[in-house]
Amino acid sequence: MAKSMVERYEQLLRQDPTSSVFVELAKALLEKGDAARTIEVCTQGIAHHPTSTVGRVLWGKALIQLGRPAEAMEQFDQAIAIEKDNPYAYNLIGEVLLQRGLYRSALPILRKAVALQPNNGRVKQWLDQAQQALSGGPAPIFADLGTLVVPAAAPDEDEPKAPESGEAAPSAFDARAAAAAGLEPRRARTQTPVGGVERAPTGEAASGEARTGEDGSAGASEARASEDLDGARGEGAEAPVDPGQEPGSGRGRAARGPSDPGQEPGSGRSLAAQGAPSDPGQEPGSGRGRAAQGPSDPGQEPGSGRGRAAQGESSDPAQEPGAGQGRSPPMLADIPEPAADEASGALSGGLLGDLPPPETTARARTVAPAAPVVVTATSGGKRSLLDDIPDASELAAAAARNKAAANAQDTEALASKYEREMHEKIAKERAKQSLLERYGTKTVALFVALIFLGASAGFFLLYRSRQGGQTLSETLELARRAIAQDTGVSLDEALRQLERARDMDESSAQAWALTGYAHALRFQDHGASTEDRRLALEALEKPGVRDGFSGLVLATNQLVADERGRESARRALLASQDDVTEVHALAGSQLLAAKDEKKALDRFDRALKASPSNVRALVSLGGYYLASEDFPQALEMFKRAREVSKEHPAARIGMAESRLALEQELDAALADVAPLAQDPKLPPALKPRQQLVHGELLSALGKYDEARTMLTQGTQGPLAMDFQLALGAAGRAAGKLEAAQQAYEAALKLQPKSDEAKEGLGRTLLDRDREREALQRLEADGGRKVALVRGAAYARLGDWKRARTELARTRVNDRYPPEAVAWLALADANEGNGAQARDVLEKALAKRPRTDLRVALGQVYWRERALDKAQAQFDEALKDPRDYEGACSLGRLLLARGLPDMALKPLTQAVARNGSHGESRDALGRALLALGRTPEALKQFEAWQLDNPGNAAAHKGFALALYQSGRRKEAEGASGRAVKLAPDDAEGQRLRAALLFANGDAKGGFSALERSNKLDSKNPDTFCEIAQAFLRQGQVESADAAFAAARREGPDATCGRVGELYAQLPAGGRGAARTLQDLADKAPTVWDKAFAQTTLARVLLGAGAVKEARAAADEAVKLAPFNGRAYLALGLVAFKQRQEAPAREALAKAVVLEPTDGLAHLALADVLVRESSELLRAVEAYEAFLRLASGAPEANRVKKALPLLKRRASR
Repeated sequence: MAKSMVERYEQLLRQDPTSSVFVELAKALLEKGDAARTIEVCTQGIAHHPTSTVGRVLWGKALIQLGRPAEAMEQFDQAIAIEKDNPYAYNLIGEVLLQRGLYRSALPILRKAVALQPNNGRVKQWLDQAQQALSGGPAPIFADLGTLVVPAAAPDEDEPKAPESGEAAPSAFDARAAAAAGLEPRRARTQTPVGGVERAPTGEAASGEARTGEDGSAGASEARASEDLDGARGEGAEAPVDPGQEPGSGRGRAARGPSDPGQEPGSGRSLAAQGAPSDPGQEPGSGRGRAAQGPSDPGQEPGSGRGRAAQGESSDPAQEPGAGQGRSPPMLADIPEPAADEASGALSGGLLGDLPPPETTARARTVAPAAPVVVTATSGGKRSLLDDIPDASELAAAAARNKAAANAQDTEALASKYEREMHEKIAKERAKQSLLERYGTKTVALFVALIFLGASAGFFLLYRSRQGGQTLSETLELARRAIAQDTGVSLDEALRQLERARDMDESSAQAWALTGYAHALRFQDHGASTEDRRLALEALEKPGVRDGFSGLVLATNQLVADERGRESARRALLASQDDVTEVHALAGSQLLAAKDEKKALDRFDRALKASPSNVRALVSLGGYYLASEDFPQALEMFKRAREVSKEHPAARIGMAESRLALEQELDAALADVAPLAQDPKLPPALKPRQQLVHGELLSALGKYDEARTMLTQGTQGPLAMDFQLALGAAGRAAGKLEAAQQAYEAALKLQPKSDEAKEGLGRTLLDRDREREALQRLEADGGRKVALVRGAAYARLGDWKRARTELARTRVNDRYPPEAVAWLALADANEGNGAQARDVLEKALAKRPRTDLRVALGQVYWRERALDKAQAQFDEALKDPRDYEGACSLGRLLLARGLPDMALKPLTQAVARNGSHGESRDALGRALLALGRTPEALKQFEAWQLDNPGNAAAHKGFALALYQSGRRKEAEGASGRAVKLAPDDAEGQRLRAALLFANGDAKGGFSALERSNKLDSKNPDTFCEIAQAFLRQGQVESADAAFAAARREGPDATCGRVGELYAQLPAGGRGAARTLQDLADKAPTVWDKAFAQTTLARVLLGAGAVKEARAAADEAVKLAPFNGRAYLALGLVAFKQRQEAPAREALAKAVVLEPTDGLAHLALADVLVRESSELLRAVEAYEAFLRLASGAPEANRVKKALPLLKRRASR
């Protein structure tokens, strides 16, 4: 076979050592003559296929070529033992034996083959040809005959004679020893000739032993057969090389000496060979010849391989045919047997003991004289008939040998008798032996055999355990799966498996290719070790790697390429046409890095078609979708990757990032990604990503301190920009807006054009109520995210037109972001299109429930007076732990519904989530003021105005708290700052008016009230304040009209309802008292309660219920300790009770708190005038009354009495 076919079979066998292709390789190697390599291949193949008949036959054939026929017969024996009734094995073995010229050994095999398949003409022909060859006929002819050619050795004249001691016949002592051992004496076997006809007693030529047919003598036939087998045969002077000797048999003819008359056929003993003619009964290539001098043995079996003595001795007539003791099986007739002393105990029935033996004669053969055969030196031409006639010297020698044979027969008979006697004696002694003595040796032998078998089994199991109980293909498959998992641990395992595979087959190109790729992955992802790079490149240089695994070679080169070779490796990778999943995945990653997304996606698709479980391709696709903000698809890719490699770090991190973006399963994401921080196999490139997403998840779950600590550690690493952004987001979520603003500003320093950093900074400024600063720092030509922040800033400032302009820039394909939808809906609601705003928000919320959409919808409901629906939306928004606007809106709504106590909780949460949110601070401060917790309210407003000194609302709230605390001068300053910052704020102007009245500037107070009323002409609180101003002047009718206007604009306004009753004083009676008590109980604020209690005290006083009036007055002072009207009521009740001192004190307090209230001055004057010592003060109080309330009904009385009073005071 051509060399290329042998190499191809070897390559196939290396790839799969368990393949049955070893048979074809063995055949090819035999045809090449490489018997040694054939034996090696068969040994390895039969280890995996122990039932391969052809393998064992080829093994035996190779052993015969190497001159080891005994071992070959062992393989043939095992081949037949596999299936004894399978004719195929017999056919193969018979054909091999015939090809090798071992006709006698082939006969029983062929007979068995013919018996199993009687209709096979080819096998019958082989049997006939073998019988003819043994009878001296021509050798069988095969189409594929592979005759073993053994070169003839040159005769050595100086060759020493073989020692006669090893060739002599056994002595009488030997016979007696054999009898003592319980064995029968060896007998010469007599078999029926090949043709099946018993040898004639006359020894005529028809017997096949020494015939001289028409073609010449049997010696001539033997010579021709020997020439066909050996190629060239010459005669030596004294000891020529045995022309029939089997290769490697180690036996040759003896130079001189008679043959052993008792020698067994095929025993391998040498004959005297000096000048000996060839044996006419010898098988070609059998390795045996006749004696050099002497006639042929008429009793010898054809092809027996046993030479007769030179003197022509006859065979033993008493010899039993087919004796079973001490002879080899028929198949081994051509194989040299061991020496007599070694084979004396051998039993028959070995290799082919189950085959039917050749027919044997039942009668003793009669020795017939045979004509001597002489082989001439010529190799061609006809021989003379006289060549077969022995000369006189030969006849004399034959007679001498006959005599010696007769003596030997007598000796053998004596030995047989002695052996029988010894046998009987030994049998009696054995009967007396104990069980241990009888079977001790066998027991020890069995024990040793068991130990040997156990050791062999242990060694086999140890070997298999070292190999993992795996074949090469299984080991390579495990390595490939480990590489596909793409983790540090799996790559280590893959390299261990590949090392085991290389131990199995050092030349496996696949093992080396995978080894290089695994080292390249470790170099790329796990530390960039130069050792991994070196090992990867060395693996690529192994034979067969570049030719058989070009795809892996390209991928490996790209992964380990240095700066100089990276571009060329990249071009080669992208240009490759190999449909290899590793190549497509790596090429997709390269194209994705080059922003060629279309080609990259195509490569990833091809990679997943080649291998749907390609983890690297799935992870790269997940990263692409993550960057594209297609978070559901990214999550799907990472989930698929983790189905193949559960512990893949990049897939775990990407999955956590996707869940974070979708706000789904955050607890599970944190539990999955947190352990990676302690993983020593985590690739260095993934450590910053792991730390980043870990910190972001902690922040999302409300663990702000832990999050900020972790994120701060990464601000100096390779992802410093991302860490600054995450740190800013964590600060916003934790309500630490100043720190968040610093983080975003640091991010902008790293990347001044980053939209993410600009967006974060803008949102932080909005959180701090610094809308104008946000608009100033964020340029108008920014990206969509910047435009969204600018739109929100304009919306919070109430500039809805500009807000719409900015929000329009956020639209993509006629679709707005959810946040933009919320702001646009609020713009519609503020412009009077509340129904459309409501519909849009309800649809958006049904499609995607978001907190900002809930807050916007709740505000629209609030505008439409659907307060319950609004409160329901705010309640849902409150569940978001990071939201503060929903909590603030809920608190403000409850506060507006007159439930400050219920508003306190959500407002406190809102301030805790964002301490800089002014609306939350303002609402919480007002709630505290309404509950009478003025000091706490003052702290809230103070913190707010310090945090945002440019916010007018902060100063306004601070002024209100100061006013309620009685700190009128400080409150007036804060109010002035608020009005200066926001001159168009109606509430600010109203508060300033109250402060001006409290500080004695009635004119300024009226001016401020006019401005407030112009700014908001429908505010009930403004009308109430106007009514209070009229009451100070004593204009009860005007005050009553103002209170009625307050009732009109705010039916539920407590001040309007109480004011109407106050304007009717002192009328009202018990009915009005009950109404006022009910209003006092339901009033939402302490100042409304105080006003109701004050009015109740005045009504009860008018009704004569002085005691009850005093209780109501005391309660009013308690609720509003800095309200002058409450002290006025207390002073009037005390004066009615004739408690002039408390009355003077209370009224004096009322005048101090309300210096512009003329009626308070009048009441004080009426009390002071009763004391002569207080006349001057009384005069001053009357004059103040006339100055402040000259239009009051009591003015005329005062005007009449004042001159007299002045004269009295001047005395």
